This record gives sequence, structure tokens and C-alpha cells, in this order.
Amino acid sequence: MLRSIGFHVPHCSQRETSYLHVNSHQFLNSIMAFISLLNMPQDVKTEFWEEVKNELKRSKIRVVLGDYDQYVNTDGIAIMRAVSAVIRHKNFDMNSYNHDVALLRLRKSVQFSKTVRPVCLPQPDADPAGKEGTVVGWGRTSEGGMLPGKVQEVQVPIYSLTQCRKMKYRANRITENMICAGRGNQDSCQGDSGGPLLVVEADKLEIAGIVSWGVGCGRPGYPGVYTRVSRYLKWIHANMREGCLCVN
Repeated sequence: MLRSIGFHVPHCSQRETSYLHVNSHQFLNSIMAFISLLNMPQDVKTEFWEEVKNELKRSKIRVVLGDYDQYVNTDGIAIMRAVSAVIRHKNFDMNSYNHDVALLRLRKSVQFSKTVRPVCLPQPDADPAGKEGTVVGWGRTSEGGMLPGKVQEVQVPIYSLTQCRKMKYRANRITENMICAGRGNQDSCQGDSGGPLLVVEADKLEIAGIVSWGVGCGRPGYPGVYTRVSRYLKWIHANMREGCLCVN
């Protein structure tokens, strides 16, 4: 069931932005001062990056902002943009999903509104371990289950790196660039990849992680694994010519 997160999202400025942020094998469906993308099915991630390599990306990718119900016509509310470039992290590893992050540059800038607003980047030393996070996406509501029409959210506990490495994953599989979160029936699932793991800091929303990978959905001992955004702040800034960044 769709629920409102209900916290104030700070207004960044009146400047427009033409950058969006994704993880390396999925579109992002969150807003991160410059984000809000539709998901790409997980089973086509390899084909997507083959298209990127073959310079087909600009004609294939469309970014939709301000949409939450895939079964309702949102013409006049949602915004669609073409992509002029995909900036993929040079160290992304398809086998381990380490450095699972990328930027999309839009052909045309986007003006923030009531339905397209920024969420804050974390501080470089931010550690969300021990907090309750919120995952948002259009992924399956259970392992092998149906895809919902409306965007969903779930609250998940966030673990420390030490805690995660003591679970059922191989310890060396969980790198310092990753965050683990979720338990039982509280987890991200297939189709959520690229979505945000949000936490609240000083009454502001902050994107702590990006849904990356996992084993099944909600399996005991296998929490969802997320890209740790705080590890990529320098990379994000270095690859943005301009843009409205909201930083706590």
C-alpha cells in the first residue's frame, strides 16, 4: 500500500539541473537533487550496458519524473526527458556489483516542482547503521510475485558492515562501498534495483543507499545490499558540470 514518507524535503534553489543519478545496472526511481527514474527490469541489465557500449543509449533511454502510478495517464504532470550521456563508474564490476553507480545527463534541464523535488546527499562520514531506512520502488511485492502499479515503500533496519559480514553472505562479498538493510518480509525485491534507501537526518530526507543486489527477497540471513552513496560524493561532484546539490 502506498504511504507518504511525510518529512520535509528541503528546497535546493531555483536553479535547474540536467543530471540524474542511477546505479550501474538499473534506472533510479528516486530523487537525489537531480533524480527520479523509472526502473529497468533486472534481467536486461547486461543488454542495457551492451547498448551503452554500442552508443545506442541516447536513442533508447527515456527518463520519467513525477510519476507514481503506471496505470494512470499522468500527461501534464509527469516529465519525460531524453538522455545525452551515461557516466558509468569506471570500476564497476558486473560480477560483484562493487561501484554500482552511474550518472545520466539529460538533454534538457528540469525545474523542481511539487512533484519533482530534491533529497539530500549524505555527509562523507555518514554511517546509517542502526537506523530505520525507507526503500521506495516499483519492484515485486514478494519473491516471484506481482509487479505493483503504484510505487511502494517499506521500512528496513540498516546494519553495520560488521553485522552484514556475519550473515549468510560471504564476508568478502560485502565491500565498504555497500550497505545491508532488511529482514524477513521487510526487504527490497526484483524490480526495485536502482531505487533509494532513504533515512531522516535533522527532519530532512537523505539518500543513504541505492538498491543494488541480494539473494531472493526477504530471505532469512540475506538482507538487501545497497550502494553506499557517501562513498561516491567526490565522484558525483567531479562528474557534474552544474547542478543543484542538496547536502545536509
